[in-house]
Amino acid sequence: MEPVPTRRRPLLKALAGGVVAIGAVGAAAKLSGSQDKSAHEFAGLPTLELSSSYGSDVGSLEVRLGDALLPQVSPHRWRSAHLPTSTHSMVAFTWHANDGHPHIHIRSRVAGAWRPWQRLPILHDLPDDDSGESTGVVGTELVWIGDSDGIQVQVAGSRPRELTLVLLRPAPRPGDGMVTASRVGVGRSDRASRAAVDPAVPRPAILTRSDWGADESWRDGTPSYNSTIQQVHVHHTVNSNDYSEADVPALIRGMYRYHTSNLGWSDIGYNFLVDRFGRLWVGRAGGAARPVRGAHTLGFNATSTGVSAIGNFELVTPTAAMLSAIVRVAAWKLDLYGRKPMGHAEVLSEGSDKYRSRQVVDLPVIDGHRDTNDTACPGQHLYDSLPLIRKRAAARIDKFHATAQPTVTITQAAAVTGTPALGEKLTVQPGAFTPPDATPAYAWLRDGAEIVGASRASYRTVPEDVGTQLTVRVDVTKPGYQSATQLLTVDGLVTAPATVSLRTIGRRGRAVVHIEVTAPPGVAGTPTGQATVRIHLRTRTVDLVNGRATPRFRSFLPGQYTVNVDYLGSPSLTPAAAEASVTIK
Repeated sequence: MEPVPTRRRPLLKALAGGVVAIGAVGAAAKLSGSQDKSAHEFAGLPTLELSSSYGSDVGSLEVRLGDALLPQVSPHRWRSAHLPTSTHSMVAFTWHANDGHPHIHIRSRVAGAWRPWQRLPILHDLPDDDSGESTGVVGTELVWIGDSDGIQVQVAGSRPRELTLVLLRPAPRPGDGMVTASRVGVGRSDRASRAAVDPAVPRPAILTRSDWGADESWRDGTPSYNSTIQQVHVHHTVNSNDYSEADVPALIRGMYRYHTSNLGWSDIGYNFLVDRFGRLWVGRAGGAARPVRGAHTLGFNATSTGVSAIGNFELVTPTAAMLSAIVRVAAWKLDLYGRKPMGHAEVLSEGSDKYRSRQVVDLPVIDGHRDTNDTACPGQHLYDSLPLIRKRAAARIDKFHATAQPTVTITQAAAVTGTPALGEKLTVQPGAFTPPDATPAYAWLRDGAEIVGASRASYRTVPEDVGTQLTVRVDVTKPGYQSATQLLTVDGLVTAPATVSLRTIGRRGRAVVHIEVTAPPGVAGTPTGQATVRIHLRTRTVDLVNGRATPRFRSFLPGQYTVNVDYLGSPSLTPAAAEASVTIK
């Protein structure tokens, strides 16, 4: 049997002849003995069956291709039989980086007919070695073929020992066909990320990760950020070009699954994707305006953003809508960092298959993937469109800068004074700004949601605020100027005073203390936390349940004793104390 490294995916099922199926995390992927009764060429062959797990609707299967499924047919050439599968729509292959560079072709059985052979290009969209994402696993591009129920594989040159067939089928969802791009406003994280320039180009409409259905549990760790953006790298995904609008969200979910589970990256590799209908999609998480480090251009991820056009542009020309979308996102992203689309940048390589590590390379600010790596990406037709993309992006930046309004400038930051406690008044000191006759406006927020009617510089807290985080947005405006916005966070959650009530019972040698902690009227929730009880020389700390506790003490001599109770407080209630007495007979 061939050695089968499981990496972070479990070994699921060994088959006769040394072939092993490896599934996604928790998936019961398998090769079954069932046969496709409708196809002669499948007679006697096992069906490659996809499965999914943990509530995921992305079916998947990984199959190690040893001699049983991919026998050698001539020197340096291996070919499988026609292999029946359950329905899949995406295909890729992975192997270890040190195990050769195979030339892989497939053909797929779609709607009962076998399509012509197609080559699967080697994937050059990769994380850098020092990024923490490099796993030693490499592969082909993930190709979208539409629903297929059979596959044949041919490998030339060499067959890596760990060559693994990856079949995926991200199931369509009811909402996939109803996703439309709407104008997205600049968020808080976007404002915080802007460089010290005066950007004028508006953010284009960009569909979010939730729009394409990202399962955020697949991501590994938190996003990492570059110090700046020097370039936009243009890619293509080498998928089918005849996908529909409704296919796109599932197609991106499949790429996300391949990049994270099969290749072991922390997230999908691209920062942005654009479909043939002109829709822009957020790829990697971390904030569209922020300099999120991607895994799209080996050696050149540290100062760039990656935009990938969905399709294969060796075969077709990109649509006008797609080119316009690339222009919009490139102009906006470069303007945030003061870059010129028609210019060049001196970029320090971190090591690629084209430029050695530490080499300074002169590159176009908007370039194609082939400018940095030994690849045909982004396809000849899209690469030939880059001069037009650069020209149109530059014109877009010039247009908006020519008509841009001056911006209100904050010269002294605003601040909030006051104590975040029930009934207390919080007040905003507006700071200073230029021009000085600009007008500040206020909006108070409770846990991120605006409080109706709270639009003055001062705000007095109410019971609904207890236990929440208050913030205030200060918008400084002046006609003819772009406004300046500050979001101020009140220091700490809003608290309220607690009241402690005691009832004591003395029995023969014993004392029982009934404790009840209550919040002011109108404050939601039951008090939580602990209380410390002291009787004579004895102390006990008890947990509150539904705001109550009943500690019991034994072995007292007869007499009268003082009972002291200290409630220790909670995130929303301040500490409180009470005293009583108990008579023990």
